[in-house]
Amino acid sequence: MKKLHFDILNNASDSLRHAVHLLAWADATPSNRYKQAILSIFHCAELLLKERLRQVNPALIWENVDKYPSLAARTVTVDKAISRLIAIGGVLIAEADKETLLACRNLRNAIQHFEFEFHEKEAKALIGKVLSFVFAFASKELETDLEEQFKDDDTWTLLVEQLYEFAEQYGPRISELMVEVGGPIGSCPRCGQDTVDLIFERCRLCGCEYERDEDFWD
Repeated sequence: MKKLHFDILNNASDSLRHAVHLLAWADATPSNRYKQAILSIFHCAELLLKERLRQVNPALIWENVDKYPSLAARTVTVDKAISRLIAIGGVLIAEADKETLLACRNLRNAIQHFEFEFHEKEAKALIGKVLSFVFAFASKELETDLEEQFKDDDTWTLLVEQLYEFAEQYGPRISELMVEVGGPIGSCPRCGQDTVDLIFERCRLCGCEYERDEDFWD
C-alpha cells in the first residue's frame, strides 16, 4: 500500500494550490469559492509560520515545548507562532500582516465552528492580503518560490487578473524588493503595478513582456 507523506512545507503548498485554483478558475459559486479559499489559505499561512519555527527549533512548534514531539499535544496558535518568531527567531513580521493573519484566523474559526457572514468585497480584500503575505513570507523567510507552480498554465495570469485585491497587495511587495536589489523599474499597463523589470523587459507580477518602445520607457 502506498504511503503518503507531506512535510510541513509541502502540506502548506498543497493547501495553497487548492485555494489558488478556486480563485483563478471560476467553477464554483462566489460564496463557496471564498469560503473554501479562506480555509485553505489560512491553513497554508499557519503552516508556513510553523515551518519557519521548525527551522529555529522544532520544539517551538509545540505550545508546551516539553511535549515535543508528541502528536497528541497541542501545537502553537498563529499568534503564538508569530510572537515566538519575532522574540526568539528574530523574524520581522509587520504589524499589518499580524492583524491580517489574526483577522483571517477569526473568520476561519467562525467558518469551521459556528456560523459566519461576509461581504464579497471584504472576503476578496482579506484573501488578497493573506495571499500576498504567503508568497512574500515563503520567498523571504523560507527561500521558497511558491509562485512557479502556478505558471505552467494560465492559473497565475487568471489569479492576477481576477483577484485585483491580490495584485494590489502583492505588487508593492515586489516593487519594494526590486528597489532593494537595484535596477530600473516601470509601471505595467496590464496589471497597473510598478513591477516591470526594465532590464529584462518583463513584469514581475503578471508576467507580461514588453519591448523598449513601450510608453513607460519615455
